[in-house]
Amino acid sequence: LILILLLGSIQACKSRRDIILVSDELLRSPERALRTLHANQADFQFYSARFSGDALWEGKNYPVSGSLRMEKDKAIFLSVAPFLGIEVARVLITPDTVKFINRLQSRFFVGDIEFINDLLGAELDFYMLQSILTGNDFEHFTTDNFKVSDDRSMVLLRSSGRRPKDNSRGTPLEHSIWMDPSNYRIRKAIVQDQTGQRRIEADYNSYENLSGQWLPSDLALKFTEPDSRAELSIRLNRSNLNQPQDFSFSIPSRYTPMDL
Repeated sequence: LILILLLGSIQACKSRRDIILVSDELLRSPERALRTLHANQADFQFYSARFSGDALWEGKNYPVSGSLRMEKDKAIFLSVAPFLGIEVARVLITPDTVKFINRLQSRFFVGDIEFINDLLGAELDFYMLQSILTGNDFEHFTTDNFKVSDDRSMVLLRSSGRRPKDNSRGTPLEHSIWMDPSNYRIRKAIVQDQTGQRRIEADYNSYENLSGQWLPSDLALKFTEPDSRAELSIRLNRSNLNQPQDFSFSIPSRYTPMDL
């Protein structure tokens, strides 16, 4: 995802936060804390936003900018247009397919989510990526083995063995979620394999209210594996909720397949 953004070319300032006391009711039961978290998650059909920020890739920092469009559970669309609004790359991700075009090199790729995972050194599926970009929990994962505690005036939910509900034999993941009691949204989340070698960290430094839904407006992501590290920090603006979006994606006939 970061490499795609870099074809167009993170540390955003953190806003001051007042201390909010954590409710004892949330700390008494992981189930209650999770219900509260899920009840306040962003629920939408369409979402769009412009973004700008910085990315760290292979030890170098790059500016990034473009637009993001989503249709819940169906499509994630990224257009990279840093130079006077001229698009240089786009990607369309669906639950079973990834389509990518690099206009600078007239190249394209059509395949599955492993294209993204290989670039980032991660183990993501479409729904995990959708949740990370919108500040939501993984609704398609199990929730029966969490522990809850108070951590620096936030609710910390921690599980050492989350799996997709439809793959009970899949590799378990360690998942830590810090819930902000001021809006019951995720303030920070860390997902890693049980060896700790592959790790995704998401920081949601601020949210904005869109028609009663809280969506991230300041997002920082870190992808870490033993031999590499990638970071993305973006500000999201001109956001819209539940306005139908265009997901047009065509590959010019003169483009050639990418070498992977």
